[in-house]
Amino acid sequence: MSFDQDAARQVLACIDRDELAQLACAITDIPSPTGQERAVAEYILDWFSAQGLKAVRQEVEPGRPNAVGILKGTGGGLSLGFNGHTDTSFTGTDEDLRMVRTVEPQEMLRGSIAGDVVRGLGVSNMKGGVASFMVAAKALRASGVALRGDVVCAAVVGEISRSPIGPWQSREYRGEGTGTRHLLAHGMHTDYAVVADCSDLNIVWTQTGVVQARISVFGKAEAAWGSDRDTMPMGELNAIVKMTRVIAAIEQWGATFEKSRVYHSPTGPLFPKVNIGAIEGGAPYRPNYFPGVCSIYVDIRMPPQVRPRDIQCELEDVLRGLDVEFELDLYKSLLGHEGRGVEPLVEAAHGVHRHLFGIPMRHEAADRASIWTDTNIYNELGIPAIKIGPRGRRIGPRAEEIAIDTLVHAAQIYALIALDICSRERPARSS
Repeated sequence: MSFDQDAARQVLACIDRDELAQLACAITDIPSPTGQERAVAEYILDWFSAQGLKAVRQEVEPGRPNAVGILKGTGGGLSLGFNGHTDTSFTGTDEDLRMVRTVEPQEMLRGSIAGDVVRGLGVSNMKGGVASFMVAAKALRASGVALRGDVVCAAVVGEISRSPIGPWQSREYRGEGTGTRHLLAHGMHTDYAVVADCSDLNIVWTQTGVVQARISVFGKAEAAWGSDRDTMPMGELNAIVKMTRVIAAIEQWGATFEKSRVYHSPTGPLFPKVNIGAIEGGAPYRPNYFPGVCSIYVDIRMPPQVRPRDIQCELEDVLRGLDVEFELDLYKSLLGHEGRGVEPLVEAAHGVHRHLFGIPMRHEAADRASIWTDTNIYNELGIPAIKIGPRGRRIGPRAEEIAIDTLVHAAQIYALIALDICSRERPARSS
């Protein structure tokens, strides 16, 4: 490790457990569904300024700011970025009834402290992680320990998996990388990065890509009453019935895809996934007619070596084999990546974990690692990045809780990784 024991003790002594719990509670208490992150970003920017960090407001689009806090180094050292999203998995409104059967009382979604846990919508995914790196940055500054490189703390908008499609085109549907792409396109590059998304404080630096596709089939919109199934077969006239053949074929293809495309990364296997996540067709107010159009929406999580065009061609081959008229449109394509050049950051993380807890950091479990997060964007742009973040648990359809001790451990890890990396001289780059 590139820091001495006294410096580590000074930094750790400045992490206040109660302050961290209160901060996590405060930002959780501010509703911030995707597209409506402004209020929580303003709170975070004010907090950065109050702690003596340089606060930078990045307006991703009107009313959607990234909130960035920068702890400046003395110069000549490696810089480290921390990243966490401020949007939440659910909106906290009745809109969520499209996703869940029932909703809990609103008070369960508000930020609160109950004994040794912080509760509320988004505290686990992932405002707890944001609060942890905010407090880590404050501790680094308050300790008086001089860092050579900058620490950049980014609370970004739009990471939750929401995609513009059909009538859903507003900012409330622009997620999965929106804020981090803007962050990095507008000057906030660092030598390394840690994404504080949920990982049980385990480590991973390889994640899957995403393809989302709409598949539509067609029937004949005319009255169904009085029709004879022998002369007017449902499988030809009724688009919903026709779609059942498509669903069966996609499910069969998906089962093969998931088994054959396992990706073996340095931290363990990544599992691909094919999920039919939505279906629409016909008119609920006129079910006496054959539906003329039916569409399904498919999410494919693919390993790093697979390209979106490969997925498109495979799906087209499957559908052509059914002898069914179809339309296939991809409406999201995000690449997966295995981080390159992450070794110094990984070694620092393991060393810090061993220093704090006596053991090296564990790898993220394969089922939890097989997702897309903003870690991919850093690695796509050549910024070596790892994911390490605190995780709590769901205590209702939408409400979450996380242990305060877990947040403290996260803050300690972040502070000492920054102390290590940002104490190092930045090597000269060959031309």
